[in-house]
Amino acid sequence: MKKLLSLFLAIPMLAVLASCDDDNANDIPDVSVSIEYSGATMEDGVLTIEQGQTLTIDALKVTPAEGTKEAALGNVVYYLDGFPIFATGIAPHGCEISTANLSEGEHILSVHAQILQVGRPMGYGLFRYTMNVVAPSGDDNNTTTPGSGSDTPTLSISDSDPAEN
Repeated sequence: MKKLLSLFLAIPMLAVLASCDDDNANDIPDVSVSIEYSGATMEDGVLTIEQGQTLTIDALKVTPAEGTKEAALGNVVYYLDGFPIFATGIAPHGCEISTANLSEGEHILSVHAQILQVGRPMGYGLFRYTMNVVAPSGDDNNTTTPGSGSDTPTLSISDSDPAEN
Protein backbone atom coordinates (compact mmCIF):
# COMPACT_ATOMS: atom_id res chain seq x y z
CA MET A 1 0.00 0.00 0.00
CA LYS A 2 2.88 2.39 0.82
CA LYS A 3 4.42 1.75 -2.61
CA LEU A 4 1.14 2.58 -4.29
CA LEU A 5 0.76 5.76 -2.25
CA SER A 6 4.35 6.79 -3.09
CA LEU A 7 3.64 6.18 -6.76
CA PHE A 8 0.54 8.38 -6.65
CA LEU A 9 2.51 11.16 -4.94
CA ALA A 10 5.36 10.91 -7.43
CA ILE A 11 3.19 11.07 -10.57
CA PRO A 12 2.00 14.68 -10.03
CA MET A 13 5.59 15.80 -9.44
CA LEU A 14 6.74 14.15 -12.68
CA ALA A 15 3.81 15.67 -14.53
CA VAL A 16 4.76 19.16 -13.30
CA LEU A 17 8.36 18.69 -14.39
CA ALA A 18 7.39 17.22 -17.74
CA SER A 19 4.92 20.01 -18.49
CA CYS A 20 7.45 22.81 -18.05
CA ASP A 21 8.71 24.06 -21.39
CA ASP A 22 12.00 25.84 -20.82
CA ASP A 23 13.08 25.70 -24.46
CA ASN A 24 12.61 29.47 -24.84
CA ALA A 25 13.60 30.46 -21.29
CA ASN A 26 17.04 31.67 -22.37
CA ASP A 27 15.88 33.48 -25.51
CA ILE A 28 16.24 37.20 -25.72
CA PRO A 29 13.53 39.36 -27.27
CA ASP A 30 13.34 39.13 -31.04
CA VAL A 31 12.38 42.63 -32.15
CA SER A 32 13.44 45.62 -34.19
CA VAL A 33 13.29 49.23 -33.05
CA SER A 34 12.60 52.21 -35.26
CA ILE A 35 13.26 55.85 -34.47
CA GLU A 36 11.32 58.87 -35.70
CA TYR A 37 13.25 62.13 -35.55
CA SER A 38 13.07 65.76 -36.61
CA GLY A 39 15.51 68.66 -36.68
CA ALA A 40 18.23 66.76 -38.53
CA THR A 41 18.92 64.96 -41.76
CA MET A 42 20.22 61.41 -42.02
CA GLU A 43 22.48 59.97 -44.65
CA ASP A 44 24.26 56.62 -44.37
CA GLY A 45 23.27 56.35 -40.70
CA VAL A 46 24.78 59.74 -39.77
CA LEU A 47 22.53 62.42 -38.29
CA THR A 48 23.58 65.89 -39.44
CA ILE A 49 22.34 68.91 -37.52
CA GLU A 50 23.25 72.59 -37.52
CA GLN A 51 24.81 73.86 -34.33
CA GLY A 52 22.18 75.66 -32.26
CA GLN A 53 19.30 73.53 -33.59
CA THR A 54 17.47 70.92 -31.54
CA LEU A 55 17.35 67.26 -32.51
CA THR A 56 14.00 65.84 -31.50
CA ILE A 57 13.49 62.14 -31.09
CA ASP A 58 9.76 62.03 -31.69
CA ALA A 59 9.27 58.34 -30.97
CA LEU A 60 10.88 54.95 -30.57
CA LYS A 61 8.76 52.06 -31.78
CA VAL A 62 9.35 48.37 -31.18
CA THR A 63 8.19 45.76 -33.69
CA PRO A 64 8.20 42.05 -32.82
CA ALA A 65 9.77 39.70 -35.34
CA GLU A 66 7.35 37.71 -37.46
CA GLY A 67 5.95 34.78 -35.52
CA THR A 68 6.79 36.23 -32.10
CA LYS A 69 4.55 37.84 -29.52
CA GLU A 70 3.88 41.45 -28.49
CA ALA A 71 6.75 43.63 -27.32
CA ALA A 72 7.25 47.00 -25.69
CA LEU A 73 10.04 49.24 -24.47
CA GLY A 74 10.62 49.81 -20.77
CA ASN A 75 13.09 52.39 -19.52
CA VAL A 76 15.09 54.20 -22.21
CA VAL A 77 18.28 56.18 -21.54
CA TYR A 78 19.88 58.49 -24.09
CA TYR A 79 23.65 59.06 -23.95
CA LEU A 80 25.65 61.74 -25.73
CA ASP A 81 29.37 61.03 -26.00
CA GLY A 82 29.01 58.45 -23.23
CA PHE A 83 27.19 60.70 -20.74
CA PRO A 84 23.52 60.12 -19.88
CA ILE A 85 21.43 63.10 -20.96
CA PHE A 86 17.83 61.92 -20.70
CA ALA A 87 15.86 58.97 -19.37
CA THR A 88 12.21 58.03 -19.78
CA GLY A 89 9.98 55.07 -19.23
CA ILE A 90 6.97 56.64 -20.90
CA ALA A 91 5.99 55.88 -24.50
CA PRO A 92 6.73 57.20 -27.08
CA HIS A 93 10.16 57.52 -25.38
CA GLY A 94 11.03 60.79 -27.11
CA CYS A 95 13.44 63.53 -26.12
CA GLU A 96 14.97 66.79 -27.30
CA ILE A 97 18.72 67.28 -27.65
CA SER A 98 19.98 70.83 -27.94
CA THR A 99 23.17 71.38 -29.91
CA ALA A 100 23.67 74.97 -28.68
CA ASN A 101 26.57 73.95 -26.44
CA LEU A 102 28.00 71.20 -28.61
CA SER A 103 31.18 71.74 -30.56
CA GLU A 104 31.16 71.28 -34.30
CA GLY A 105 32.17 67.79 -35.34
CA GLU A 106 31.14 64.24 -34.64
CA HIS A 107 29.40 63.11 -31.47
CA ILE A 108 27.98 59.71 -30.54
CA LEU A 109 24.31 59.40 -29.64
CA SER A 110 23.58 56.07 -27.92
CA VAL A 111 20.22 54.72 -26.87
CA HIS A 112 19.89 51.98 -24.24
CA ALA A 113 16.44 50.45 -23.80
CA GLN A 114 14.81 47.71 -21.79
CA ILE A 115 12.94 45.42 -24.17
CA LEU A 116 9.97 43.47 -22.91
CA GLN A 117 8.43 40.71 -25.01
CA VAL A 118 5.68 38.29 -24.05
CA GLY A 119 7.05 34.83 -23.31
CA ARG A 120 10.70 35.91 -23.17
CA PRO A 121 12.95 37.27 -20.45
CA MET A 122 13.67 40.99 -20.43
CA GLY A 123 16.39 42.08 -22.83
CA TYR A 124 18.51 45.19 -23.14
CA GLY A 125 18.85 46.88 -26.49
CA LEU A 126 21.53 49.26 -27.65
CA PHE A 127 21.91 51.28 -30.83
CA ARG A 128 24.12 54.21 -31.78
CA TYR A 129 24.25 57.04 -34.25
CA THR A 130 27.04 59.35 -35.24
CA MET A 131 25.70 62.87 -34.85
CA ASN A 132 27.53 65.38 -37.02
CA VAL A 133 27.14 68.96 -35.73
CA VAL A 134 27.88 71.46 -38.51
CA ALA A 135 28.23 75.24 -38.56
CA PRO A 136 24.99 77.21 -38.85
CA SER A 137 24.08 78.06 -42.44
CA GLY A 138 24.00 81.79 -41.62
CA ASP A 139 20.60 82.15 -43.23
CA ASP A 140 19.04 85.03 -41.27
CA ASN A 141 15.71 84.52 -43.01
CA ASN A 142 15.53 81.06 -41.46
CA THR A 143 14.39 79.60 -44.78
CA THR A 144 16.20 76.32 -44.24
CA THR A 145 13.96 73.67 -42.79
CA PRO A 146 15.59 70.99 -40.67
CA GLY A 147 14.90 67.50 -41.92
CA SER A 148 12.91 64.71 -40.37
CA GLY A 149 12.47 61.05 -40.97
CA SER A 150 12.60 57.57 -39.54
CA ASP A 151 15.18 54.83 -39.40
CA THR A 152 15.54 51.26 -38.21
CA PRO A 153 19.04 51.10 -36.73
CA THR A 154 21.13 48.02 -36.16
CA LEU A 155 20.02 46.89 -32.73
CA SER A 156 22.18 44.86 -30.38
CA ILE A 157 20.11 42.93 -27.81
CA SER A 158 21.54 41.08 -24.84
CA ASP A 159 20.31 39.60 -21.59
CA SER A 160 22.50 41.90 -19.48
CA ASP A 161 22.19 45.63 -18.96
CA PRO A 162 24.99 47.46 -20.87
CA ALA A 163 24.90 50.24 -18.28
CA GLU A 164 26.19 47.78 -15.68
CA ASN A 165 29.25 46.85 -17.74
